[in-house]
Amino acid sequence: MRGSPERAIRVAAIVVIAAFAAAACSRPAPPPPRKSIYASAEEVEENFRGKPFVLGTDNTIAEVRPPWWDKDKFVKLPFWFGVNILVPGVQQPKEGDYYVISEAQLGKQLDAPGEWMIEAGSSLIKQETVLQTSRTHYLTGGKLLPIIVQYMGKRQFTTAEGKTVEIPVVREVSAPMKWTLGGNIPQSYARYRIE
Repeated sequence: MRGSPERAIRVAAIVVIAAFAAAACSRPAPPPPRKSIYASAEEVEENFRGKPFVLGTDNTIAEVRPPWWDKDKFVKLPFWFGVNILVPGVQQPKEGDYYVISEAQLGKQLDAPGEWMIEAGSSLIKQETVLQTSRTHYLTGGKLLPIIVQYMGKRQFTTAEGKTVEIPVVREVSAPMKWTLGGNIPQSYARYRIE
């Protein structure tokens, strides 16, 4: 005895649906989003906004902690190397991300209050960068104590030759690093006051 054509179509449809369901269930789940090794914006804002910090000894990734944390507890931030730097493992900066500026030299004060042209980057390659400060007021020239900053994008400047250049702009987040190397801060560092 043979079944009706409608019954055969229903059975075929059930088989096809079951095959699709089995295939969907057998696919591996997508991997969870990769967690960044760097501190989140919330961690930075909560622990470092307007406050001093202690910098660890790693010279590839900035290990930072508030002075009141245990000495072995740090969060990580990338160092600021500037833009368009071709260094293996260094990603281009993204607007809004946080960085630690180290090895920087204070340059001239710009027209806007609290804006400075600095030379920042690695010990080998330094780029002009605009530093916007709000609480830290630099009184003398010299090297900058490390500082946590937020990358704000680029601004156009016109050189003395009339050429237009784009220079990165970073905004102060923390107070300068707390000096922990013993003795007074060397004279080669810029003097400042915090308001």
